[in-house]
Amino acid sequence: MKRYKVAIVSDTFLPQVGGLEVHMHDLAEELTRQGHEAHVICAEPRQTGVTAFPVHRLDVPRLPLLNRIGHPESLHVLERTLRDGKYDIVHAHCIFSPLAHASTYLAAKLGIPSVFTLHSVLAGPAGVLFRLLNERLRWSTWPTILTGVSRFVADELRKVSGRDDVQVLPNAIRTEAWSSDSVKTEEARVVSVLRMTNRKRPLDIVRMAPNVLAQLPEEQWPKFTLIGDGPERARVQREIRKLGLSKHIELTGLLSRPQIRELLSRSSVFVLPSYLEALPIAVIEARAAGLPVVARTPNGVSEIVEHGTHGFLAENTAAFERYLIKLLRDAPLRARISAETQQNLDRFTWQRSIERHENMYALASEWFAKRHPSLRGRSSAPLSV
Repeated sequence: MKRYKVAIVSDTFLPQVGGLEVHMHDLAEELTRQGHEAHVICAEPRQTGVTAFPVHRLDVPRLPLLNRIGHPESLHVLERTLRDGKYDIVHAHCIFSPLAHASTYLAAKLGIPSVFTLHSVLAGPAGVLFRLLNERLRWSTWPTILTGVSRFVADELRKVSGRDDVQVLPNAIRTEAWSSDSVKTEEARVVSVLRMTNRKRPLDIVRMAPNVLAQLPEEQWPKFTLIGDGPERARVQREIRKLGLSKHIELTGLLSRPQIRELLSRSSVFVLPSYLEALPIAVIEARAAGLPVVARTPNGVSEIVEHGTHGFLAENTAAFERYLIKLLRDAPLRARISAETQQNLDRFTWQRSIERHENMYALASEWFAKRHPSLRGRSSAPLSV
């Protein structure tokens, strides 16, 4: 198998914490582990600890609040970084990242095959926006392999791009790190791991809690634990106080992965109330930890959770509450589902994922060479903006 030098590109990266940033870190780490040379290129200036791979934090202006590049000089800096790196593949992440789109454009200019991965649901205005941008910029015609992390978002990307060759490149975890051979010590705890943003709907959990508690005997009342941080946290705290739920709901803020694993290992049910989910890593981790899942549908969660087998998928809030109450009431049901959740997770392992990435990089190289044989590997003068 060919060893690739890969540039993994997006505006954001750790220490900003979200599914995208965690995935980019783990992808770079796993590619490195398998003998490839992976570099992360981002516009996030804050440093993190030592990584097993190089991280290029571009010193470029960013738009206030959005944390995205917004100045033409950024393109010159990115182009120099890509040219000097002599990469075999540019792998861009996140359709909301200007740096990602710029990297696939510059990759074509520099003669580098590229792959783009969509991590988000393109519902409503977002889908309309990117259709309009495609009409103006024709980004879907660039010689880039388009991929989505689930069939759900790959279908959306096909509609937005007008291309029928969009591939699926799922997220992955180290499943063995989230499971335990010891007997699970279960507490009456409902847990969620999510960014505190409006899109993730943490307020839904708070507002469901009174109805859930009212339908259960006091000895079955759960503690609701929300793991994560973000701009909605203050609003969530105010709602908890307003509803008198301070004894029933705890906000932990950001936790390390070992801390999250420990909390999952003693929880009863995992919940995710958001509708706009592509293929959430937190749900894969919950399944690997043996937790029944209650989540919304339709979205990419249905490619992780089979309704009635690994938990329940709710079309509305009433159904969400009903499924959660059902699981909290019925210990044998939780035990049966818990046993199922840890089965058949092979497709979400990094071993399988790296094989798919290697195949995608080979496809990108072959596709680029066929479409642009004269461009492959060429050097370029600086971009004129």
